[in-house]
Amino acid sequence: MPKKLLLALPVVVVAIIFFFISHSKQQPTLPDPTVKTISIAETEQAPTLEVSGFVRGSNRADIAPAASGRILKLFKHEGDFVKQGEILATLDATQTDAQISATNTNIHALEKTLQDAEKYYNQLVDEAKSADDNINTDASSEAVKSAKRARDLQIQATRDQLIAAQGGLKITQAGKSNFSVTAPFSGSIASVHGRVGEMANFGAPLFSVSSSNNFEIETYISSSDAREIFIGNLATFTLPNGAPISGVISAIANGADTQTLKTLVRIQLDNATNTLRLGDFLHGEISLTKKQATILIPNSAIVSRGGDSVVFLVDENNIAHEQSVKIGRESAGQVEILTGLSVGQQLVIEGQQYLINGVKTTTYGTK
Repeated sequence: MPKKLLLALPVVVVAIIFFFISHSKQQPTLPDPTVKTISIAETEQAPTLEVSGFVRGSNRADIAPAASGRILKLFKHEGDFVKQGEILATLDATQTDAQISATNTNIHALEKTLQDAEKYYNQLVDEAKSADDNINTDASSEAVKSAKRARDLQIQATRDQLIAAQGGLKITQAGKSNFSVTAPFSGSIASVHGRVGEMANFGAPLFSVSSSNNFEIETYISSSDAREIFIGNLATFTLPNGAPISGVISAIANGADTQTLKTLVRIQLDNATNTLRLGDFLHGEISLTKKQATILIPNSAIVSRGGDSVVFLVDENNIAHEQSVKIGRESAGQVEILTGLSVGQQLVIEGQQYLINGVKTTTYGTK
C-alpha cells in the first residue's frame, strides 16, 4: 500500500467516527409519569351491605293437584292474574266418572231390592197374622213374631248396604273435585310446570302463584353479616329504569343453610308508586345501624397483581410504592380497606396503571 494512503487512513477513520457522532439522534429523556393522588382519611359512617334478588309476592304457593291424571286443559298461563278459587286446570277423571256411574247403578239396584224386600216380608208377616187369627195358638203367635224378625233383619241389612253405597258415592263425587286445580288466593301465575296432554302427579307442583301486592325480595347473606342486621333495618334498591325504591327487613332466618352457609333474609318493598313487577331483579344495599370509623377509597384505585389487591402510594419525594391491601365491603364505587393503609398517606387514584414500584412521579391532587 502506498505510504500516502497509510498516512491518510487514520484521518479518514477519525472523520467517519466524527460524522456518525454528529449525525446520530439523541434519545429523548422520558418525563416522569403524572398521577393524581388523594390524602387518605378516615370516615365515620354506617356501613352498607350489598344484596340482590328477584321480586316476589310475600304470599305465594306451589299448587299441586290432589290426584294424578292427564292434563285436559290449562286455563291460566305465566303472568295471568287469577282470583281466589278460580279453576286453573282440569285433569282427566274418566276412571272416577266410571266409578260414580257404577255406584249410582248399584244404589238404584239396592233401592229396588229394598222395596221388593219390604213388600215380600210384609206379605209374609200379614200371612202369619192371618193364620194366627184363625188358629189363635201359641205356635201361630210365635210364627208371627218370627216373620217380623226376619222382615226387620232383611230390610235392615238391605238398608245398610244402601247407606254404604250412598256414602261411597259421596266420597267418589268429592274426590272428583281433586281433578280440578284451583287458586288458593288472588295473585299472578309465576310459572306453570306442565302442558296439556302430560301427566300431572299427586303432590307435584303444577302452578306457582304469587300475590300481586306486598312485594318482597328473598336474598341470602353470610352468617357473619347476618349478625350485623336486624328486623327493621332499611334497604334501598335500584329499579331496572334506574329509579330508587326503598324496603325494610321483615324477617331473618335463625340459622344458616347447612350447604351454602348463607342466611335467608326477607325484605319488604315499598311499591306505593306501582312500579314493581313480579320477577324484577334488583340490586341494592342494607344500611347497618352500627357506625364505625373506616378507610374508604375509590374502587378504581385498586390494581390486581396475581389475584392480590394492591394500590400505589407516593412518598414525600414523589416516589411510587406498591402496597398490598385487604379489602372489605364495596358500595357505590367505594371499597373499604381493612388493612394496608394509614391516614395521611398519599394514594394514587388515577394513572396507577402506568406505574412500577420505585418510579419517580409527577403528582397533582389533594395533599
